[in-house]
Amino acid sequence: MSGDPTGGRDEGETARSDRDVPPAERIAVDDLRIEADLDLAVDGDPVRVRSTGGRIDVFVRRFGVLPRIDELRRALPSPVGDALERVPVGVHVAGVEVARVDPGVPSGPLSRLLGVAPARVDLPGVARALLRRRE
Repeated sequence: MSGDPTGGRDEGETARSDRDVPPAERIAVDDLRIEADLDLAVDGDPVRVRSTGGRIDVFVRRFGVLPRIDELRRALPSPVGDALERVPVGVHVAGVEVARVDPGVPSGPLSRLLGVAPARVDLPGVARALLRRRE
């Protein structure tokens, strides 16, 4: 993990990803109120974490980052990282939700096979993200 907020992205990648990321909103997790608006990098790839609509959304540029999402949760400041275990988390590639973590919902065999557990893979979302990346 790196603290480089640009993650080495170029201007075109920044413009498209900014359009796909909603503004952060405060969410409630038990007695805790969280507003997450973080720009991080995982192995040089930009990762954006936003709280919105009662959940946490994680935006990544490529599918290869998905297996590292649990590591990302552990690296976040404790109130936010701990909250990821108690609120829904959507993982987005090219602005499309491709995986989801819901508290108390098992990930399933495909997610475990792909190494992305605890996230559940959304195959239609993966297909849409792949098509969108080709645009």
